[in-house]
Amino acid sequence: MTVERLLWLVSIIATYAGGNLLLNLPNCDVDNVCQYSEMFDWQLGMGILFLGLFSMILSLQALIARSSKRKTWVSIFIDDRTKEEIIEDAMNASEDDVSSISDGWARLEERHLTKRLEEE
Repeated sequence: MTVERLLWLVSIIATYAGGNLLLNLPNCDVDNVCQYSEMFDWQLGMGILFLGLFSMILSLQALIARSSKRKTWVSIFIDDRTKEEIIEDAMNASEDDVSSISDGWARLEERHLTKRLEEE
């Protein structure tokens, strides 16, 4: 939900900034060629508007997925569990990392020994 809010914030700011930049461009006459700085401002304004549009599309996708109780694309990158779920998972974790690592080493050693026994 936090990432969704950040995407909405980026889309609002980018849309406002791009639109403001495009609305405040100086006028270019048909007979005169526009200066490079004016064209750069236009390209920058359009780029910022496209950034705002892209951010808005992503935030709408996240909003629709979250409201329909499905997994969102944001959960691929960021854990979307609540604080209570994280605390509950931490309390229910019975195995620590040391036991799982030692179990892995024991299985690896057993595989190695059986392979050597089969070779002999």
